[in-house]
Amino acid sequence: MKIPSIKIKYDLDKETELFLSFLHHSFSPQHRSKIFRAFPELEILLQTTKNKNQEKLIIKKFIKEFRRKNAKKIKRIIIQSENLLKKKSKKALTELAKLMDYRWTKNHSDYIAMPTILPFSPLGNNIFYFSILGQIKGKDKKNALFIAIHEISHFIFYNILKGIERKIKKSTPDDLKNYLKEALTVVLLNQKPLYNILKLRDYKGNPEIQDLQVKKNGKIISFTEFINEYYQIIKVKNKKNFKVFLRKILDILLPISKEFSEKRIVWNRHGNQLYKKLSTLRLYQKPIKIKKG
Repeated sequence: MKIPSIKIKYDLDKETELFLSFLHHSFSPQHRSKIFRAFPELEILLQTTKNKNQEKLIIKKFIKEFRRKNAKKIKRIIIQSENLLKKKSKKALTELAKLMDYRWTKNHSDYIAMPTILPFSPLGNNIFYFSILGQIKGKDKKNALFIAIHEISHFIFYNILKGIERKIKKSTPDDLKNYLKEALTVVLLNQKPLYNILKLRDYKGNPEIQDLQVKKNGKIISFTEFINEYYQIIKVKNKKNFKVFLRKILDILLPISKEFSEKRIVWNRHGNQLYKKLSTLRLYQKPIKIKKG
């Protein structure tokens, strides 16, 4: 089986567009807050802008200046990232493929990883952006390999999901799809030997998944635990194909997809600020009732 390589490439124009799009993201205003919390000086610079063209120029200049000031750190991070990917990415991707019963086609292109100073790591189309801001500030230990496997698990999930949707003639709403991909990634990255390769211990996943709960047979558990239970029974114990597992999960969750959309509205509005508002946090933590099993 061909295992794609992961290549690091940088594009200033793409990063500028990325900043601009997340500063004006209609569904997730929390991203704007995240950017300005990370770069309060950028918020000040943008206060007097009159149009998006002017805003774009200011953002581009800001990124260039930030990268210039931190050039040595960034160069070191990129070299370390390239070495890590060269050494471990094929082994990690091989294990990920086993966990998801996935095979890449012979003509599959390499994955592109683009470093960004955004305070989060967005997903593109066969390209993912990995935040190096935490490493620049000496706060975040997430490395390029971890982010790569995390994001590529999403690419594989989307490909498998498309095939299932064609067969069942149903599409999965975006909100359910987003929660499901994040919960699945937590399950997958905590499986041996992948979590050893990535040097993880009890990975909890992205913040939006950590307080999402479901209620099944009167018992309240996290959404991630719920997904893991089915993965362990269907995929690990019964040795069924990953597609069988995913189809079973969709059979359970599609009828209650609206409830996931309601949770997403709350998260998109508040993001991590949710934890400062107890009543809103409790609303988000209120378990979604599982009606099928």
